[in-house]
Amino acid sequence: MILPLESFWKEKLDTTYKRTDLLFSLLPRDAMLERPIGLRHPFLFYLGHLPAFAWNQIGRGVLGAGHLDEAFDVLFERGIDPKDEPSARRTTLGQWPSISAVLAYRDEARRAVRTRIPEVLGRADDPLCENARILHLVLEHELMHQETLLYMFAECRPGLIQRPRSIAPPGSGQGRAAERKRISAGDAVIGAAWNEIPFGWDNEFGRATVSVGAFSLDSLPVRNLDWRTFLRANGDPPSLRPRSWIHSGARLFVKTVFGPVPFEVAEGWPVQVSGEQARAYCAHRGGRLPTEAELCRAAYTTPEGAYRPYPWGEAEPAPSHGNFDFARFFPSPTGAHPAGANAWGVEELVGNGWEWTSTPFSPLPGFVPYARTYAGYSADFFDGEHDVVFGASWATDQKLLRPSFRNWYRRTYPYAFTSFRVAWDD
Repeated sequence: MILPLESFWKEKLDTTYKRTDLLFSLLPRDAMLERPIGLRHPFLFYLGHLPAFAWNQIGRGVLGAGHLDEAFDVLFERGIDPKDEPSARRTTLGQWPSISAVLAYRDEARRAVRTRIPEVLGRADDPLCENARILHLVLEHELMHQETLLYMFAECRPGLIQRPRSIAPPGSGQGRAAERKRISAGDAVIGAAWNEIPFGWDNEFGRATVSVGAFSLDSLPVRNLDWRTFLRANGDPPSLRPRSWIHSGARLFVKTVFGPVPFEVAEGWPVQVSGEQARAYCAHRGGRLPTEAELCRAAYTTPEGAYRPYPWGEAEPAPSHGNFDFARFFPSPTGAHPAGANAWGVEELVGNGWEWTSTPFSPLPGFVPYARTYAGYSADFFDGEHDVVFGASWATDQKLLRPSFRNWYRRTYPYAFTSFRVAWDD
């Protein structure tokens, strides 16, 4: 049954809200003011930020409807991405609004957004309303913050976030070791043309065709056990220790959303490190990080030059293709999804961890910050300090698996659900 557009969008938003509420329900109420990552605000900020962003984009930004609650609209307007730990705007219970007040604001903002959907859909003269772009923008912003929230959970003190029985325990095992695969020379496509997709963020537009030379690529990401070998070979310097690892006496643990697990459980998972650390490992192996264009070529083309919308082909993403879309709440041992292999036999190009590249995040040719309500979404990060990450993690919604989607992190950032693999010049 095809739903009318208004019902379709209400259902999409409600489904997204349901997952957001589920994730916040995992956090004890008395932990809302905790800041497990000093580079980010307390959890309470994000409880208010998601509804504030939606109203500020749709109600204030596109429809000119003014403030819903001026104090909260402004307080929760935008998050941060600093180099160093900031001084939080508000840090104590007496300075932040009460949780009940933020929840009431959330509910009112959600109601206000839902009632404005017909008005958005009826505005044919606005590029942000055409194809419901502003609704896509708000929806995808919340999906991305769901992932951000979870890697904040992973930095919480052990025991704070408990795994519900409805969520399966992590899979363990050594995974499969990578094999070197040769990718022939040819073109790669980055981004998309404006009318090629119903919605894209501003950095996705400016369809670029890049000539890529022949190169070799590991078939699978680097595992925790591979990194342990690397560390030992280099004398275990603190600068190369993953932030995702915890040493407790003689034992080693790996962080997860639901607290640390013994290294033996996670040894086959992709190692989670910063981009700078990943570069050091690649150099040790006599290789380098792949470029964004190289991973695009590997993921979406074939040796014959055909283009495919997914690494595995034309089929819509399914659990057999990779660890994404919250199929599970942990990484998987490498090689667990052979059905997701590309035409060259390279696996896990989508899912199980955003892959670090050596490509600084920068605009594609013809870049225009078309979303006037969020002009700084990409442009604020064209600074040479952020690198493109490719693919998806286990906590990436299926909606974001389109080939043109581009993500990025500061290359020193160790907290995101990342992975990487080694490339070599041919």
